Amino acid sequence: MTAVHQALSGAGPVDAVTGQALMVQRLLREWGHEGGVFADAIDPRIADRVKPLVDFQPGPDDVLLVRYSAYAPKLRPLVEWPQRKLLVYHNVTPAKYLWNHHPGVAVACSLGRDQLPVWARAASVATADSEFNAAELRAAGAAEVRSVPILFDPAPLAERGTSPSSGDGPLVLAVGRLTPNKRHDLVLAAFALYQRECAPDARLLCVGPGLSPQYERLVTAEVERSGARNVVLAGSVPQADLNAAYAEADVLLSMSEHEGFCVPLLEAFHFALPVVARPAGAMPEVGGDAVVWDHDDDLAVTAELIDLAVRDDELRATASERGRAQLERFSLDRSEAALREAVEATLASRRS
Repeated sequence: MTAVHQALSGAGPVDAVTGQALMVQRLLREWGHEGGVFADAIDPRIADRVKPLVDFQPGPDDVLLVRYSAYAPKLRPLVEWPQRKLLVYHNVTPAKYLWNHHPGVAVACSLGRDQLPVWARAASVATADSEFNAAELRAAGAAEVRSVPILFDPAPLAERGTSPSSGDGPLVLAVGRLTPNKRHDLVLAAFALYQRECAPDARLLCVGPGLSPQYERLVTAEVERSGARNVVLAGSVPQADLNAAYAEADVLLSMSEHEGFCVPLLEAFHFALPVVARPAGAMPEVGGDAVVWDHDDDLAVTAELIDLAVRDDELRATASERGRAQLERFSLDRSEAALREAVEATLASRRS
């Protein structure tokens, strides 16, 4: 059967894109399609599962599945190759959030968005994990665009480790990289208001790696400026410890301004955890009516919504029920079926 190879700009053991690639590789093999995962930059810890891009030599009838999330100069030659291409678009963070904090990453994001039309037009089929991302592909000139949600496997959420937070007060959890678009400054300010006005013993736990050591220091300084107490910036933690935090938390809070999907929403639904969030990017389609949406710019309103999500038993029960329904929309079986249809459509297309 035809091989389907995946190409990434970089691969690592805790990288979400790499994780998706390895899950897809397993599925492709179950469907009868051999093929490797290739990347330009490879963390040594995963070198036994991902091959160097320089060794990539597909056959003329093979399919190239290219994962696109930023400027990838080493992948650029693949655009001209004659093999059929399946583009998987993971979104590119707008550079405007990054120029003042990490110019190198900002350049990569700016170039990544500039070159998206080249990839979109070269793909036989283009997929996005949300309609928000799919709209960007259509605007970039992709001929056939399909929505294929991420492969969300709840199995890894079963293991319990140790939560990075300690204490007995209400626990507000924020999950996501420390990057400017996630607006941890607003998370801290809203939490400080909630803590001062509603729950003096409340705790805030932020889980996620930093954009850079310098940006981590900025967020740390923001903790002091906000006046918030009982705040833990945990950085990256093992999945088992994150699971323990979800299980202990009273509410998940997101003030992000740009999201191409937002997996923590599904993780929160799995743990029956209420969510207070801004309706940014793809979040409304992922969260649906299971989220307490914060449409107000007044952080005092955010603090009240946090308090409501923590204390209102009826709201919590409703959020849990609706969260289960959202999880069904993004079930592994449904996502796998959508992926298989995209692969088959690519296989049915003509070579360049």
